[in-house]
Amino acid sequence: MDLAYIILIILVAIYIPLYLYVRKSEKMHAKGIVPYGPTIMIKTRWGLGLMDRLSRHRRFWNAFGLISKIIALLLMVIIVFVMAMNMLLIPSTIGRSGIGIEYALAIPGLNPMLPLVYGVIGLVVAMAVHELAHGIQTRANGMRVKSSGLLYAVVPVGAFVEPDDEDVGKADRKARMDLYAAGIATNFIVAALCFLLMVGAMSGGLSSEYGDNPAISSIEGGTFAYKSGIPAGALITHINGAPIATMEDFRDAVDRYDVYNVTYIHEDSGDSVDIPLGVRIAHVSPGTPASDAGVADNMYLLSMRAEGGAWVDFGNIYDFMDFMGTTMPGDVCYLRVTETTGGSIPVETQVTLDNNKGIGFLGVSVNTSGFMFTTPNENLAVAMNPVHGATSISEGAMSALSFIGAPLSGYAPIPASTQWWYDTDVLPQEVFWVLMSILFWIFWLNLVLGLSNALPAIPFDGGFLFMGGLDFIMEKAGMPAERREHYTRAVTGVTTWIVFLGLMLVMMAIIL
Repeated sequence: MDLAYIILIILVAIYIPLYLYVRKSEKMHAKGIVPYGPTIMIKTRWGLGLMDRLSRHRRFWNAFGLISKIIALLLMVIIVFVMAMNMLLIPSTIGRSGIGIEYALAIPGLNPMLPLVYGVIGLVVAMAVHELAHGIQTRANGMRVKSSGLLYAVVPVGAFVEPDDEDVGKADRKARMDLYAAGIATNFIVAALCFLLMVGAMSGGLSSEYGDNPAISSIEGGTFAYKSGIPAGALITHINGAPIATMEDFRDAVDRYDVYNVTYIHEDSGDSVDIPLGVRIAHVSPGTPASDAGVADNMYLLSMRAEGGAWVDFGNIYDFMDFMGTTMPGDVCYLRVTETTGGSIPVETQVTLDNNKGIGFLGVSVNTSGFMFTTPNENLAVAMNPVHGATSISEGAMSALSFIGAPLSGYAPIPASTQWWYDTDVLPQEVFWVLMSILFWIFWLNLVLGLSNALPAIPFDGGFLFMGGLDFIMEKAGMPAERREHYTRAVTGVTTWIVFLGLMLVMMAIIL
């Protein structure tokens, strides 16, 4: 059984009797440890004095309330769009293995994506500023704060600020919405500030003498690349003895499927190895021209030609992409594929291309013999610019949204194997990357916490904002108060069920 499942079972086995004990124990209740739905609420008075002092600036917090609601609305639209897009992609994930249940546990050190130390720092900062903002806005609007503390359910699931229910019930709609929007907006603002600090430090504090060299960002297992012994993070300096300083040099040198002598450096060492290089077909999508023509995963694409045209040899994926850029939907093309350099005889087959945004579509994902390439300059640009490489507004929007998943690709802020590519101009390299990692995880966890809390579902802050927004719209439409309350509760209830159903489906598709 996977370690994550074992740990989860142990945590559940500990939590169930603990929860039952807390539920019945008057002694625990007297100490402020009480059941709250399926969770345990640990009540304290941490930070209440600070909330009182900061909330005295009423005019500032009144203006911040308006800004918070605008930010929360934008984040609500974004997170709903992300959920909808992921739900549309669920059919394409059927039959594929997920990333694993360990990614569902927001436990730094156990979740492979969350490093222990940086993850704890980021989570503490994100939860602290979120709840502090709630508390300050509560006091700034004349409502009392009864307690603050932690929520625990199998694992710590969050922090909380507990406003006085009677005061909240008496407060007007604006005050309540200011309260709920404060945490979301503050998380977003902290995330934005940390991101700007990180980008400023990386753009001004890093340089590389290998800025344009072909660099190996990752390697796929079981491929020629993997068997070659060249590590991820290596820089290519020579091919067949010829110096390689740019990706153009690499493309010119590797112009057909063949065995090449590759010289590389990696940190303080280097070597030369012979390795077959060519366009490896990593995956063939079902029901596409390539699939229909019998092309399979792990074959190598040697060359292609359009009907009536000349054969074009491929040694790297960039030549293949250039060729595909010259094709149109419906074009008849011929391609030659093989399985190994010296084993199988190349097979020639005919395909009729499908449509991909106005150009021909074959239906394969490819790499160069299992290598994924970048350059140090490109690597840094990807880490610093959420819309890097986008050529349209729609591409920019999707690129920015995919930036949320950057840690899954190792960008936190850049893959550890690539840090040696850069010289730091001010601080020692180790200190610089520790600071950048702290900034990144504070940025990322604040962004994720703000987005998730913007979901239009109870008990998320976004659910209460959604309810308040509906009430405002219905009031402007002239609906009586009693009917408004009935309809807002009904619509919010339905929305909550839809959101949680969608979340469950998306998480199951991604994780399992």
